[in-house]
Amino acid sequence: MNKLFKGIVFLFWLAILFVFFKYQLYSNGIVKITGFLQIYPKYSTLLFLTIASFRIFTLVPCTVFIIIAGILFNPVKAFILVTIANLLSEVLLFFFVKATIGMGYQEKIINKYPKVYNLIQRNNVKILALGVSSPVVPSDIVCFFSVLTGIPLNKYALTIFIADTPIILLYTFLGISMKYSLYVFIITLIIIVSISYMNYKKWNSQINL
Repeated sequence: MNKLFKGIVFLFWLAILFVFFKYQLYSNGIVKITGFLQIYPKYSTLLFLTIASFRIFTLVPCTVFIIIAGILFNPVKAFILVTIANLLSEVLLFFFVKATIGMGYQEKIINKYPKVYNLIQRNNVKILALGVSSPVVPSDIVCFFSVLTGIPLNKYALTIFIADTPIILLYTFLGISMKYSLYVFIITLIIIVSISYMNYKKWNSQINL
């Protein structure tokens, strides 16, 4: 039964990837996804939330959906939807890893990437927060290894919410400022670049410990 369940989960994942490849959503995906959602305005909120929440299985970055939300919705609604969808996406990753990655696979992954695993295991919450709040760090990979280290779901979800929400807010504000003020846009961009640089320096210092 356990193998059957894992097989169904993997087939579900492959089906999602097949749809994205079939409709070439990896090529100019922002325009295509936005166009699809605009066809169904009454259901655009629910459809966006669903597609964005399953982005972890499509390997599409959260930034793409921040842009799409900024196009389709007002700033407050866009921020709320992206925040919820991103958290749901990482929680789905948590359950996906728990449901499909057995101890044998886990040991193989840990042996292949011992440095990353040991880094996250030493200070799980700090590294997880650093990973999800920095655009230059592969946040989904950090989340993946955090799950492997055995972090509890409540601590995992809370860390992602607290660390990632301010970054999503900044990106949303960046999109708004493009429409109204060049100066505000530049200042917001400088803040984002500065935060990204500081997080990148912290990330490198942790890796080189």
